[in-house]
Amino acid sequence: MARVKRDDQRDTCTAGRADTRGVTVIERNLTQEEVDALPFELNLSDGHAFRPWTRAESEIIADSARFFRESDRRGGPEAEAEYIRRYLALGAQSYIPDHFTGLMSYSASMAVEIVANVLRLRGLSAALIEPCFDNIADILQRHRVPLEPIPETALTEGPDALERLLGTLTADVIFLVSPNNPTGTVVGEEAFTRIVEHCRTENKLLVLDGCFRVYLSDDEVYDHYGILAASGIDCVVIEDTGKVWPAAELKAPFLCVSPGLVREVKAMHSDFLLHLSPFTVRLITEFLALAEADGGRHLRELVVRNRTLFQSTVPSSFLRTDDTRKLGLAWLRVERDGLDGEDVRKLLARRGVHVLSGERFYWRSPHLGRKHLRMALLRDPDVIQRAAEVIADLGAELAGSRSRR
Repeated sequence: MARVKRDDQRDTCTAGRADTRGVTVIERNLTQEEVDALPFELNLSDGHAFRPWTRAESEIIADSARFFRESDRRGGPEAEAEYIRRYLALGAQSYIPDHFTGLMSYSASMAVEIVANVLRLRGLSAALIEPCFDNIADILQRHRVPLEPIPETALTEGPDALERLLGTLTADVIFLVSPNNPTGTVVGEEAFTRIVEHCRTENKLLVLDGCFRVYLSDDEVYDHYGILAASGIDCVVIEDTGKVWPAAELKAPFLCVSPGLVREVKAMHSDFLLHLSPFTVRLITEFLALAEADGGRHLRELVVRNRTLFQSTVPSSFLRTDDTRKLGLAWLRVERDGLDGEDVRKLLARRGVHVLSGERFYWRSPHLGRKHLRMALLRDPDVIQRAAEVIADLGAELAGSRSRR
């Protein structure tokens, strides 16, 4: 029988391992840590949207009983297609129903589960970006999909570094997350186009997780769907709304699947889902209409405001914001000698502030994330302010303790 390993005993970032007696030890993953933090007011662990509603969003919530009465599953396919079209348009993506088939999902994780099933049945291996949120690697490994890492840095250091990377990859599938969770790193258009061309010439499948795309700035946006459709490669793109709108965990994720994969993915998809609630699709579509009106500006401005607020409160000599992207998350580096991210996470948890340490995001090389923390920014600015003050106080306390030695 498997034993569960306690949080304070963690020493690896794998989903499970055998101890010296051959007994499987199940490790706590990042989602379990996020669940544990849910009751706490200063919870900055999960990347879901828990920010205040705007006045217009509050009016939508107040009107939601009408949406419930009007929802009819018989009109679901048309409503879903219209929702997908509008959501992609918000991210400046082409809506190409003649090429991509959109399939609704309960969560982005369920979409990854569907993809992993297909890869397992096809006997395919995958090259997965590192770092990334741990459940992607966990799901793929649970399905015995052989994995090799794609170092995130190789995607951003220019054409030569990318060519060296592509020349070493042996996997059948390239799995990217852009913008990446946790770092916010974006695979630029030139690099993405080259990767797609590599998949075409080498007959590889491409999976793209674009769940944080609405937070991209204008200069980072380009048309993934147009590039993919023009190439004709087998591909799956995963989108999500849980990181965008605070809808009490009602969300409308979806997969867009290219023609060569539709039959297999649809068969697997039907094992999990009859159809998504038409009420949920209607509710998120109403939120989407508000974002359309200002081009998503409000969504991005809150993140920028909270990032600036944090940086003005917490000295960079303690925690440095180790990213430049406008993601709904902050990737922080611990600048204090003798302290790792896990040390700081535990100290903050004792003070009521909950974040995630960086090791588990590095699914192959956890030591690379040892000095990092991930913090959510999709919160009420007051929550960010109070959490930042606690963090700043901890930094001052640690600095004082070091100076007295």
